[in-house]
Amino acid sequence: MEQIPILKIGPVLIVTIQTELHDRKAEELQEAILRRIQKTGASVVTVDITALEIVDSFIGRVLSETARMAKIMDTRVVLVGMRPAVTITLLEMGLELEGIDSAIDIEDGLKKLGFELRKIESPETRSERETMLAGEEAPDYGDD
Repeated sequence: MEQIPILKIGPVLIVTIQTELHDRKAEELQEAILRRIQKTGASVVTVDITALEIVDSFIGRVLSETARMAKIMDTRVVLVGMRPAVTITLLEMGLELEGIDSAIDIEDGLKKLGFELRKIESPETRSERETMLAGEEAPDYGDD
C-alpha cells in the first residue's frame, strides 16, 4: 500500500495527499499523523488535499476527527488546497470540518499560523552587500 509522506520542517508537519483516499487509507493516515505528532512534538500539521477529486462524508469525518485529536495533543491542523468542487460537496452534505483551519495553499496556511517563507541570503551575498554599504559615502546635503 502506498504511503502518504509526512514531512517535518521545524515545528510543522506537512502532509501532501497525492492519491485518492479510501476508508482504510484515511484511517491509516489519521493514525500516522497522530503518531508523528507524538514523536516530533509538532505544533502544526498542514494537510494538502489539492490532488483529491472527491472528499466523501467518511473522509471528511476522519479529517475532522484527526484535527480534534491533534488539538488535544496541542497541535493545530490546517487543511490546504481544497478544490471548489470538494468545498461544494462538503457544504451540500452538511459536513463541518470542526477544528480545522483552511487555506488556499501551504504557503497561505503557514502564514495564517504565523510562519513566513522567505529567501535567506547566502553568506557571500550578505558579505557583498555589507561591503557595498560600508563603502558608500554619506550624501552631501550642503550645510552652507
